[in-house]
Amino acid sequence: MAHLSSDTTKAITDRLSVIEALLPQLENDVLDLQVTSNARATKTNIFDLVTEADLHSEKIITSAIQKHFPEDSIIAEEGTNSDAHDSESFTWVIDPIDGTVNYANCLHHWGISVGIVTQNTPVGGIVSAPSLNERYRAIKGQGATKNGVPIQVSAKSLLSEGVVVTGFPYDRAIRAEHLSRALANFLKVAGGVRRFGAASIDFCSVANGTVIGYYEMQLKPWDMAAGLVIAEEAGAKITDFKGNPVDLFKSHGVVVANPSIHKLMLPHTAPMLDAIAVTEK
Repeated sequence: MAHLSSDTTKAITDRLSVIEALLPQLENDVLDLQVTSNARATKTNIFDLVTEADLHSEKIITSAIQKHFPEDSIIAEEGTNSDAHDSESFTWVIDPIDGTVNYANCLHHWGISVGIVTQNTPVGGIVSAPSLNERYRAIKGQGATKNGVPIQVSAKSLLSEGVVVTGFPYDRAIRAEHLSRALANFLKVAGGVRRFGAASIDFCSVANGTVIGYYEMQLKPWDMAAGLVIAEEAGAKITDFKGNPVDLFKSHGVVVANPSIHKLMLPHTAPMLDAIAVTEK
């Protein structure tokens, strides 16, 4: 899409400011719940969890949006959805706790992801990782920051020089053969391969230059909305496994890296297309 107008940029800034105002208390709430609450349930299968913190976080965020910006629409992972009043309104795409399995097992790699979308394009986002003391923020055309400091993707040009991260879908068992082939490709050439388990933070880790590349399939819009704009604003190239631009609501996978590393990564992700093609019997 074209560059954002100053009015649109201000509107996004105003919206992110509302989220930034509520985050300190929300971060404390979910950190406390991680050690005090055992309430959890499953969704699509035994690996797909929802916790008390997911529901609390979503309620706090969506209530603030509905209070301050009632004209906007909401798409949230745990089901708080509302339609826009007109086509010019913004859509909020929210993962109240990204990396719920990590969160439920008292691991540190999880986050709160809030993205703002217009015309199907992410234009603003915040990813907060309270256990890591990290908060990422970006507005389209304005750059990306970590804890208020501008960030850029790594300048490395060889896969052997850094770490590649990936993730696996909840129905990974039926796709394990193809997922393993892609993983093997990177094990042979990358300086390291990791699976941290929170897509929004994986996007941000590329944005911050901590890792050199990230690939994953079957992400949902709330997994990507904030992280995608943060990574792009930090200089990342982001495509699907065929090298096409990512559609937040239709694409089946992502490859995220600086342009040089992206070119090297893309062929190694070819087995992911076979993994996507697998259907449950």
